[in-house]
Amino acid sequence: MQKGDVRAVENPITAVFDLAEDVEARSPKIRVSIVYARIFIAFGLFLDAVLMTFVSDSGGLTLLLTFLIFFLLYVRRWLPDATSRSVVLALALLAGVFDVISFRTAIVFGVILVPFFFLGLVAMEYLREVHSFFEYYALRHRIVKSVRDADPVAYIPAGSDATQRVLAFLASRNPAIGHLLGSPGGVVSPAILPGKSGMMYRFDVLVRRAPTSLRGLLGFGSPGSAIYVKSFTAPPSLGDLRAIQRAVEDISLATRIPPVRVIAVWRADGDAKLSDDAYEFLTREVVRVTLFGVEHTCSLQSIEENPDGTYDFIPFIPEIAALGPQTSPAAA
Repeated sequence: MQKGDVRAVENPITAVFDLAEDVEARSPKIRVSIVYARIFIAFGLFLDAVLMTFVSDSGGLTLLLTFLIFFLLYVRRWLPDATSRSVVLALALLAGVFDVISFRTAIVFGVILVPFFFLGLVAMEYLREVHSFFEYYALRHRIVKSVRDADPVAYIPAGSDATQRVLAFLASRNPAIGHLLGSPGGVVSPAILPGKSGMMYRFDVLVRRAPTSLRGLLGFGSPGSAIYVKSFTAPPSLGDLRAIQRAVEDISLATRIPPVRVIAVWRADGDAKLSDDAYEFLTREVVRVTLFGVEHTCSLQSIEENPDGTYDFIPFIPEIAALGPQTSPAAA
């Protein structure tokens, strides 16, 4: 961290990067501190629940209501909209009132212990959000730094067609993709895929990593990842990009596997370029899918093969080893 006057700034751009480096250097310690704090609070909540059970005149009912408060606040984090979360929070508060009443003659202890338990659960949730923010920040810092340090020119590798060439390029930048390309069943080409709506969609290549078994049964573990590639002989239009977005979202809901890359690769002769509407769509819109209560987001990417043997990317997405599907900052 800076040892001098924090108000002193020589070059704003350099200062911003230096500040990001300082935060990144300290983020591992902060994340560990958050984990220890969550463990400490969790142990305190366990002792609080045990004490409530023994002090209350209706131990069984008190334990049941305490578990109901925990269950409602735990489920609340997975709900998709603010209205349903508010309803569940109100139910948890109502359960807390009945929990206090269940102490009967020892209601003074209930007034102290039940709010402590409720506030402890809320604090645990906020600490989880802070931990998620630092995970997001660390990942974002790695990505921005990799873009700054990347070679500005990307050359097209050898390959039989545009999809094979772009996969070879991704594998050269990310060993995890190269491993998937060589694994049995990792690549489907061409891919005719059903969506949750019942519609069938066609992509030139699908590279897929299956989720862990616990993910499918209980919602825990690795969610897997999928790379979708569709080739065009001309710049994709806004309608083409919207169709790809809808298709990937529909397929992801059916397969329960979030997308990690969605690529439209094309090679156009002459001066053909993306339209302004298509460019704005690529830079602003994302594929968005919610699986097991977690919202995953993925940018659509246009990759143009230039006649001089180089690629143009809109937007540019760096390849980072072991990088999986991303949760949106809001969800995190």
